[in-house]
Amino acid sequence: MLATTLTLSLPPWVRDVDLPAPLAHLTDRMEFVLDLAMRNVDRGTGGPFAAAVFEQDSGRLISVGVNRVVPENTSLAHAEVLAIGLAQSSLRTYDLGGPSRPRLQLVSSSQMCAMCLGAVVWSGVGEARGSARAGAAVTLESVNRLGQT
Repeated sequence: MLATTLTLSLPPWVRDVDLPAPLAHLTDRMEFVLDLAMRNVDRGTGGPFAAAVFEQDSGRLISVGVNRVVPENTSLAHAEVLAIGLAQSSLRTYDLGGPSRPRLQLVSSSQMCAMCLGAVVWSGVGEARGSARAGAAVTLESVNRLGQT
C-alpha cells in the first residue's frame, strides 16, 4: 500500500526538559542544545545531534529538535529540520521570517548538512549557528556552487 502520511515526533523525555529562561548569550544557547544532544544519546532515542530555535534578540526558546533518523525510519528526521518544523507549527506559519515577526536564530549542535541548510533558507530563520565542524560536511558556499560547475 502507498504511504500517504508522515508523522515525526520527539522522544517523550523532551516533555520533561526544564525550559530555560530566555538565554541572552549564544554560548548559553549552545550549551542548552549540546545538553539535548547528549540526552538523546544517553537515552538511546537517536543520534548525537540537537537544535533549537530562539528569538534572536530576547533569547526566548521557540522549539527544540533532536535527531530521530533511526527511530522514525526516515532520513528527514534531522534535529534542525524538526526544530524548524516545530517552530513553524508553534508559531502557525511556514515563514519564520515574515513581517512583524521577531528575528529567529537556529542553534545546532553540529555543522549542518545540505538538507538542513536548505531548510534554514526556506524557513525564513534569520540566522543559523552550529557548534562542531565536520571535516567533510557541506558548507553554504559549496551549496551555492552546486549549480555552477
